[in-house]
Amino acid sequence: MKSGLGSIDPKDMAQLSEDWMIATATGAAIGLMSGALGGLDKKVAGMNVPLDGLLAMGLGVFGLQAGGDTGKIMKIASIAAGGSAAVRTFEKFFKAGFKVKGEFEDLGSTGFSGYRMHGQLPGYQQVGPGVGFGIGAQDRLVEASRYL
Repeated sequence: MKSGLGSIDPKDMAQLSEDWMIATATGAAIGLMSGALGGLDKKVAGMNVPLDGLLAMGLGVFGLQAGGDTGKIMKIASIAAGGSAAVRTFEKFFKAGFKVKGEFEDLGSTGFSGYRMHGQLPGYQQVGPGVGFGIGAQDRLVEASRYL
């Protein structure tokens, strides 16, 4: 980055552009496959099998066997398909880990234009009569973060 964009080799830039086109075409093919099959996870012998993961393995093996330019294209497509499988797998993993026990559903439901009962700001609970922001008041956001 010291030299700026002028130091980029045009051959490397052209190669990166070709690699992006291969990855984009692979993504389009995976999207078409997902749309046609109704999703990319299918049950096989009671296990969820990611079809894009299988596609990544198949393209990689074919790319290693083919060699040359065809093999290189297949290996790049394999990486793109593997990226798709990895994103979906880790998204499911993180969604399962980030479940919050109902604390965020109603935060900010009135927005900043309207206040809740007794002039409170959204996200604050009133502890007792006339006490809402003093000692003992709890920010619901902090309480909800305990569940993360």
